[in-house]
Amino acid sequence: MATRKVIEPPEHAKDIKEYEKSPWWTKQSRTILNDKEAVCEICGRKRWQWMPRKKKWKRIRFCVHHIRYTNCPNEQRKDLMVICYSCHNLFHLLLRLESWGGVFAKLAKIAHTVFFYEGNNTFNPW
Repeated sequence: MATRKVIEPPEHAKDIKEYEKSPWWTKQSRTILNDKEAVCEICGRKRWQWMPRKKKWKRIRFCVHHIRYTNCPNEQRKDLMVICYSCHNLFHLLLRLESWGGVFAKLAKIAHTVFFYEGNNTFNPW
């Protein structure tokens, strides 16, 4: 009988990008995303859709967004937001364009109400 490899949290990561590439985070996020009931917390789109003609499930591209980093690498569900890639990319773009002012600042203000970070989000959990 084969033994399963135990995946441990990384001992150190210099930034969130490095942490999110770790086997630990990959396993954690996949566990959340494999839930057949997962929906985008912004637009309500379902991650898994049943295709009756093909008699199989279709998976929409989703990601897990950190609301806060204070509990890394031991995140709880309340620290995370499940969202589709469309919403994730759109809201990051709106926040990047906020400094342009005008309509972009207004849209970014709306974006901050649903796509946000709480508290100090400096990534330095170790």
